[in-house]
Amino acid sequence: HEASSPASVPAESPRLASLEPRAATLSAAQPAPLSVPATTLPESVPAVLFPLAVRHVVVDAGHGGESLGTHLPGGLTEKEITLDVGLRLAERLESAGYKVTLTRDRDRFVSLKERAEIANAAGADIFVSIHVNWLADGGSRGVETYFLGPTNDPHLTRLAAEENRDSGYSLKDLRQLLDRIYGTVRQDKSAELAQALQISLYHSLRLVASDLTNRGVKTAPFVVLVDTEMPAVLAEVSCLSNSKEVELLAKPLYRQYIADALSLGIVAYARESAGNGT
Repeated sequence: HEASSPASVPAESPRLASLEPRAATLSAAQPAPLSVPATTLPESVPAVLFPLAVRHVVVDAGHGGESLGTHLPGGLTEKEITLDVGLRLAERLESAGYKVTLTRDRDRFVSLKERAEIANAAGADIFVSIHVNWLADGGSRGVETYFLGPTNDPHLTRLAAEENRDSGYSLKDLRQLLDRIYGTVRQDKSAELAQALQISLYHSLRLVASDLTNRGVKTAPFVVLVDTEMPAVLAEVSCLSNSKEVELLAKPLYRQYIADALSLGIVAYARESAGNGT
């Protein structure tokens, strides 16, 4: 693929000018680990027995083509934000020596089933799906990261139903998939990956957006995570329902910050996984 170069930031923008000096501090953040409630994790074989060397990352830009995702009337769409962030993330990871496969590198529709097939065919080590949230409370702004699992939260059930609309799976397929997704080592590793990304997203982006909310690591039955054969997570990297976030998301520099934060989280997870194998 051809990853796009980060767009230049107009010098005349006082808001962006105030962001630039902070960019160098992102990698220096050393946040305390987030805890994942034990009740969300099933009993399984300890993941430490299966160390994972991360060399190949699938970057999945959510939505595309006729699937706009969440969007503003006549304005920003989730599909364009996720594609831009995904291309930037791919470029950053490749410069760090990782192999990257993109499920889409342009504005086109790709079913959720096809996304998993692309990842599996590539033989990738991890799968990261990028999305943008919409919260009923327009004043809220935050980041959250999901790995595959059940939920009793009505909001998450609705969110998963919306994201699963373009799955490409039949009902019979879904039943078979759901029968085998819980209690696996892959889920344990997915939880660790979700935690690493959430730490990096929150602690990096709050340097720019001080009122950013840490919405945590959660489980939900997102179809895009079901059929992958590697640890897989879905990251809600911003909120289009918040006016401050909309203003920032329109700026190439902030999208670069998001990509940088995701990259830092992936690298932290890869190092931790390599350490478990020593």
